[in-house]
Order: sequence, then C-alpha cells, then structure tokens
Amino acid sequence: MEYGGKGFVVSGIVVAVLIVFPLTLGTEHTLNLFVMLFITIILAHGWNMLGGYGGQISLGNAAFFGVGLLSFHFLAWNAGLPVYIALPASGVSGVVLASFIGIPALRLKGIYFAIGTLALAEALRITYGNLFPATLYIPTVQITTYTLLSRYYMGLATAVFIQGAAYCIIKSKIGLAMKAIRDDDEAADTLGVNLFKYKFLALVFNSFCCGLAGGIYAYYQTSIYLTVPFSPQWTFEPLVAAAVGGAGTLLGPVIGSVFLIILTETFALYLGKGYLIIFGALFIFVVLFFPGGLVGTWPRVGMFLGFRRRATKD
Repeated sequence: MEYGGKGFVVSGIVVAVLIVFPLTLGTEHTLNLFVMLFITIILAHGWNMLGGYGGQISLGNAAFFGVGLLSFHFLAWNAGLPVYIALPASGVSGVVLASFIGIPALRLKGIYFAIGTLALAEALRITYGNLFPATLYIPTVQITTYTLLSRYYMGLATAVFIQGAAYCIIKSKIGLAMKAIRDDDEAADTLGVNLFKYKFLALVFNSFCCGLAGGIYAYYQTSIYLTVPFSPQWTFEPLVAAAVGGAGTLLGPVIGSVFLIILTETFALYLGKGYLIIFGALFIFVVLFFPGGLVGTWPRVGMFLGFRRRATKD
C-alpha cells in the first residue's frame, strides 16, 4: 500500500487531530501511551528501511537506541545543551556508531549479519552495565518544570518527520535500489547497483531513527534504570511492529505500532505477564497467514467483499 492523493489528505487529518488531542481529550495515561507509540513508530520505520526495504535483518537496534539515549542524557542534562540540539545529536550518535560497524558488518549476509548486530548490542549492554551508574536521573530543575505535553509534541513531530523522510527515500532512486537489492542482490549487482552504498544508507537511516528514539525516551523519562538503554525490547518490538503491520510498506510501521501498543496495553492490563504468550501466538499467526502484514490484508478484504457482492447479485 502506497501513498496517493487521498493518503496525504488522510495523513494530514490524522496529524491535525493528534495536534489538538492533548489540548482537549488527553489524559496523563493516554499521553504516556502516545509518547511510547511515537517512539515505537520511529524505531519501526528505522528497522523497516533496513530490513523491509534493504533486506538486511538487524538485531542490533538496541545498541543505537542506547547510544542515542546516553548521548541525549549527557548533552542535555549534564552539558546543558538545548533540547532541540541534543535530540538531533542523539540521532547522529547512532549514525556514528553505525559508521564504525558498517564496513565490516555489511560484508556479512543473512543470518550472519543478524548475529553480528545482536552481538554488538549485547557487548554494549554489558559494557554499559560495568561503566555507568545503576540509574540515570534528570536534573532536579527539569523535574520541577516537567510536562508530558512537551514530550508528546516532540514525539509527534519526530514521528511525522521520519514518516516523511521514509516516503521521500522510498520514492527516490535510493529506494528503488534498496528494493532491487532486497529482491535479488546478485541481479542488482549485475545491473550496476552499488550494494554496499545502498545497504549502508539503509543502515544510516535505521541508526539515526534509533538514536532519535533513544533521545526522546531520555527526555521522556525522569529516571532510567540500568537495564533499559540497551534492552532487547528496543530491537524486537520494532521488528514485530514492522512485520505485523507490513514490512516493506510505508504504512506498515505505523499500523503495526498501533496494533502493538494497543494489544500490549490491553493484555498487560488484564493478563499480567501472561500477555507475552498470547501476543507471541498472535504474532506467529499474522506472520504465517498474513505474510504481507495487516497492510497486505486490505486488498484481500476488498477482493473478498467484491466477490460476495457479485455473488449476492447473481
């Protein structure tokens, strides 16, 4: 499913509603949910660009997220830089890390690339646990002026920016090259596509998104415990969101993230930790029976309804 004229109109209406929502109907609980939704969308778009379009399955997004989180914390809260400077810097920090690992890692293919990126995330998690304090806190002066509205709008603005950036990339020659590499890298190489260049660009976009998401999370939380910055959840939740929504589509990360946040919140509320089992089963069901994700089900539903209407008329 791709954007068209109607898609832009619908997107504009949705964004306008989200801008007004916290000023009218928003509660503390719903604002917290939306902030996490925006973070998940940003992460899912990053994974989708590298995995859904670039064909490189990464399991190391937690590394870029954690580096972005730490960069924002030390730049904004310790060094005193303005938030609007610290946030882009957190995204750049993810890109810097990706640049260091990009040359060796992107020479790997398939499962070896996934294992290599996972090893990076785990190595940084262990290193972080040995070097930094158990809990990071924002300054007291920031706590006294803390508001969820600013976190909400930062997350919304960043998610909209990433959605627009993903659209521009996919509609460009870069996106076409990424799709060609994903579908058949040997054929793409034969046609003159620079495999390393476009894989690296996908990795840069992914790491920038993860760094931004880490920065927003650092701005959102008043305290961050030791296990959070490099936790595997920042790797696997975006993967699940993109796969369930529809990997390799522009709307898949958004729809999958909404699905993930709503179900996680609902199941956790009524089932406690048992929701993980049910959610895992639902994920397997979607992957097996709807390989195109939730986005890919709409054409099937439309065809089914059209068939039923024709059968009724006959």
